Amino acid sequence: MDEMEELGRLWAKIPEATERDLAGSRAALVSRFDRPRPRWRTSLPIRRVALVGAMAVTLTAGILVTEVGLGGSGPHTPGYLLAAPPADAKALLNLAAQAAADQPDTVPARGQYVHTKRLAQRSLYTEDESGRTQYAKVLVNEERWEAADVGKPWLSREQGLSATGPAPRYLWDHGSEDIVYEPAACPGQPAYARLSAWPTDPAQVRAKIVADTGEEPLRIWSSLQGLVAESVVRPSLGAALYQVAAGLDGIVLIPDAVDAAGRPGLAVAMDEGNGTRSELIFDRRTYRYLGERTVNTRDRKVKTPSGGEHTEKKGAVNGTAVLAVDLVPGLPEVSPKASRMKIPC
Repeated sequence: MDEMEELGRLWAKIPEATERDLAGSRAALVSRFDRPRPRWRTSLPIRRVALVGAMAVTLTAGILVTEVGLGGSGPHTPGYLLAAPPADAKALLNLAAQAAADQPDTVPARGQYVHTKRLAQRSLYTEDESGRTQYAKVLVNEERWEAADVGKPWLSREQGLSATGPAPRYLWDHGSEDIVYEPAACPGQPAYARLSAWPTDPAQVRAKIVADTGEEPLRIWSSLQGLVAESVVRPSLGAALYQVAAGLDGIVLIPDAVDAAGRPGLAVAMDEGNGTRSELIFDRRTYRYLGERTVNTRDRKVKTPSGGEHTEKKGAVNGTAVLAVDLVPGLPEVSPKASRMKIPC
């Protein structure tokens, strides 16, 4: 018997799919985009034919929804996951601005602390007894508790986790080190308090930065880097900062960046003019800010603490990855050996 004739007889026995059938099939189709595709079986039980038939009816509509959604889909939707990667740095920053605008700002209540956790890659230079420079690339866990209220102490905690290079362990592994920042005569404001006064209109943000730095793109970029790192507590400002960065001359797209935590991402970069390239790194799927890094674009000489020089190779990286930002009711227990400094004004 002809296979097409047999298939026609089979479909003739299947009742037409109702709107209820189609609704369930649409949900099943969409859910498949968020989990691994199962292996196809070599045979399909007859009791599942009706479901497959309904999915076939809705497939065209599903494709149309996907195609329409490519321009501005949110995370975890089919259109978002099928969208082509951004074509250039400006496109990436615009996507990052949209992602940041969708995030709520962190607004601590009185008495609360903003707790930020980061992972940093740092270069360590020291010299042995014979005067030879010893170098290591150190991975450091960084935590900061910043008071919501002006006039309250802050806490910074660091711990070396690992290192590569000849520098001996005792030079970087000091256990957990605390620095308590005590209120000064001219109390410095917490990052969120400083940034809360900033506008979120990109033109106004740019004007505010230019008033401090001038119009030179590299100086604006350097200011943006610091502000972006602080604005993890205020994504609404981050969105404006990304739009300002999108208008700078000299920015380029780096399609294969990796942050200090090993997370792959896309980066927007600018040549610093001194043999380094500084980057802002964003998640490949959500376009959320992951962190920053500086990459050597050539071998370059760097000064050691003793005044000597060391050659850092092309491709050497320093950077910081943001792991978490949350609110806590107070400071953790502080080490009795903690260093104490004044909060900068």
